[in-house]
Amino acid sequence: MMNGGEVVVTTLLSRDVDTVFFVPGGTYVTVLEALSRVQNKIKSVPTRLESSATFAAETYSAIRRKPACVFVSRAPGASNAVIGIHTAMQASRPMVLFIANIPRDQKGREAFQEIDYLRMYSPVAKAVFDVHSYDELAQVTARALDLSVSGRPGPVVCVLAKDILDGVTGDPNIPKLPAPVSLGAEPIAAAKAAELIRNAKHPIILGGEMIPFEGAIQELQDFAEASGAGVITAYRQQDIFPNDHPAYFGQLTLNQLPFQAEAWDACDLVINIGSRLDSATSADFTLIRDDQKMIMAYPDASIFSQWQADVALGANAKPALVALTEALANFTPPADRIAWRDDIHAKEAAYAAPGEIEVVGDVDMAKVIQIFGEMVQDDAMLSSDAGTFGRWLHRYYRSNAPYTNLGPISGAMGYGVPGAIGAAVADPNRQVFAWVGDGGFLMTGQEAAAIVQEELPVKIIVCDNSAWGSIMVHQQKRFGDWDFGTRLVSPDFAALGRGYGMEAFTVTKTEEFAGALKAAMDYDGPALIHLKLDLRDVSPYSGSAR
Repeated sequence: MMNGGEVVVTTLLSRDVDTVFFVPGGTYVTVLEALSRVQNKIKSVPTRLESSATFAAETYSAIRRKPACVFVSRAPGASNAVIGIHTAMQASRPMVLFIANIPRDQKGREAFQEIDYLRMYSPVAKAVFDVHSYDELAQVTARALDLSVSGRPGPVVCVLAKDILDGVTGDPNIPKLPAPVSLGAEPIAAAKAAELIRNAKHPIILGGEMIPFEGAIQELQDFAEASGAGVITAYRQQDIFPNDHPAYFGQLTLNQLPFQAEAWDACDLVINIGSRLDSATSADFTLIRDDQKMIMAYPDASIFSQWQADVALGANAKPALVALTEALANFTPPADRIAWRDDIHAKEAAYAAPGEIEVVGDVDMAKVIQIFGEMVQDDAMLSSDAGTFGRWLHRYYRSNAPYTNLGPISGAMGYGVPGAIGAAVADPNRQVFAWVGDGGFLMTGQEAAAIVQEELPVKIIVCDNSAWGSIMVHQQKRFGDWDFGTRLVSPDFAALGRGYGMEAFTVTKTEEFAGALKAAMDYDGPALIHLKLDLRDVSPYSGSAR
């Protein structure tokens, strides 16, 4: 006989869930008790804030390509978790958020900490389930986990009443694990797409979020080489294709770069594999021109209604890439296509080399990132927060291994430090770095305490320019040399790190960074580098992001 908490944990085990993140709550103590008895099978990681738990789970799911679970208590905890659910939805990453709700007989009376979670979460989650009885608890829990990875992956919210978790026992039937669903490319559509590729002059492959989720990294490279096309990646997907490969054209970020504009002007065929073409990737939905043909492969049919594709493959990325590569088996890319591709990549590589930007302060971020790239392992994982400091990473850091560059596709600040927790738990054998601005660290930097408690060897790099840099850029673009409300008085982040129990270092000059980074990496435990920047060196791009 199992109580409700035991049923939930048993169902998690049936779906090979091996990690949960949580902030403990009195409404689900039966779940916590059940988790305490399976610590050899499910790692339970406590964070200090519910948004951090969801950010950590989002990063975990990006690396492991399966759902992590998050447990929070009712209204206050559930409200804090919303930002991570929205981020996971925009990134198409699987997660299940379990909310331990008020008892069923109190609903609809504005009970203590009562919220209508269906109305609250429906706009930002893939689905919201409310368990109405003990008898359906295992079935709904299993369905939430299965749905999170079906088709376009995403976060599912599962609301569990406290009385179901606490007061009922039984011998439930745990649903069996379903066979995975894979949508293949129809041969006729693949043949039509191959014909467009053969006849194109300057084709570009746009690689999106479904490629890493499906583990189609090698298939993308095989297709790029078979077609001779350039490869540009969706926003924050720069690690799905080797950056030093001659086909790489960079990622589509908030600033369209000069060589990308040149490539896109020449492009007559867009081959979109696994990208929903979100607004950041598609320049606010203006990227695809009427005179460009487009092949599009995506597993969610609703996405096609937003774009007019010439060949629409309702398919997963991996089988679509395999089918297209096979359809080009006897094709040799024209020499002028390869020459054009190599020329654009050479311009991309030159743009990523330090030296063009003249910095004012004592820390040259371009050189710092070059040093960082030379010193860390190729498969090191970077959890990068939102903020202008991240644009230096986007421009100068070279990703040549998959599942290494992680960040909030929604642009949510506060992601960097908790995201590093998820990365370190997902793959303990790789180096993990949290790149975060001073603003982002002051949102969720308290998770340094969780990092120390869990003994995770995360290295945090706080890029401190004492401002909300992104907002200041927008202010100055609109109003000139003016700012209001965007200046920050930063603490001594190194001292703060030591207070949490970390080793800490302060860098005020470019030449100090290598020594601080080496010392941080040599330290057997979590460490923090306080990188003091000049606000005048806010961005590595001329103008500003939209």
